Amino acid sequence: MKKEITRLSLLLLAVILVFAGCGKDDFDEDMLIGSWSTGTWSYVFHDDYTGSRTQQGRTQTFTWSLSGDELELKFDKYEQGQSEIVTFTVFIIEELKETKMEVYDQADPDKTIIVFTKK
Repeated sequence: MKKEITRLSLLLLAVILVFAGCGKDDFDEDMLIGSWSTGTWSYVFHDDYTGSRTQQGRTQTFTWSLSGDELELKFDKYEQGQSEIVTFTVFIIEELKETKMEVYDQADPDKTIIVFTKK
């Protein structure tokens, strides 16, 4: 009986380990480097993990990181009114190709796809 429980436990552990890596794609961060646009926004990703976002002449700088399919942008000194706050945005990457990236904002319950085009 003990041997059967041990075998079942090991089998369950193996199944958990196999599925633990599923569902989260790893994307090549080198493909992010460069200029991207979506609608009225322009984004630039540098290889030193810094970047900028520009809309209507207003530019915000950020640092970025990529972990699996999560692209996190941490904006530097985003000004709102008189106070300074740090803003985070986490995009979940659905697709990343040489000239096209499809993401959705992790905070968006509808998971609306945003399409980026590389310039």
